[in-house]
Amino acid sequence: MNWLKYADYVCEWLEEQRRELYAMDGYVLGLSGGVDSAVCAYLLARIDAPKHIYMLPAAVSSAADLADAQAVLDGAGLSGETISIAPMYEAVMGQIGAALSPNPDRQQVLHGNLMARLRMVCLYTLAQSHRAIVLGTDNLAESYTGYFTKFGDGAADVLPLARLRKEQVFALGAALGVPEQVLSKAPSAGLWKGQTDEGELGFSYADLDRFLRGESVSAATQERIAFWHDRSRHKRILPPQPVAPEEIDAL
Repeated sequence: MNWLKYADYVCEWLEEQRRELYAMDGYVLGLSGGVDSAVCAYLLARIDAPKHIYMLPAAVSSAADLADAQAVLDGAGLSGETISIAPMYEAVMGQIGAALSPNPDRQQVLHGNLMARLRMVCLYTLAQSHRAIVLGTDNLAESYTGYFTKFGDGAADVLPLARLRKEQVFALGAALGVPEQVLSKAPSAGLWKGQTDEGELGFSYADLDRFLRGESVSAATQERIAFWHDRSRHKRILPPQPVAPEEIDAL
């Protein structure tokens, strides 16, 4: 596969969406220090349109991730701005904390999802101010399993990596020159300290890629993949709507 040729295609596709679908001036990207957002940054570096890139750390974010994000900016020849969402998170939790269930299901995920949604609130507000579109970073593996936060990182105007398996994201990143420190780190959504994607999913990206290629995986892995896919169906559809009053008699 000629990954640089594919990168050229994706960049042309992004520009077509920006100009013809959205009629906006530029792009906004949240840069986490992970491989998916790094690849998106390197794609944007190949596009001659305004780019607004933000690092949005929370209290649980690691210094290493911020350093990796800066390495991506430096390597791609881009500039970015760091805006902490920690004060926003504390403010929201201070207002709604007493109303939360005393025994919420998957408490770490609940708090992590709030952080993801706060990031997207910030990105969309910044995008509106710059007449820009929000670049999403979700790939095919995340889309199939629903491994993204609904209305968080799952909210975006364009998804340039949506047709790529995780292995293909790494291959594209290597071809574009993404720093090795980013390509070699364990993928993590950064929702809490020590969190890794594969640890939470219960299977490796290598196994998921094999499944998505139509190859066989163990029964246990297939069952676990089906669990994530089935439980996240609501994330891949528009909100259901009832029929209009005028149509009710036809039922």
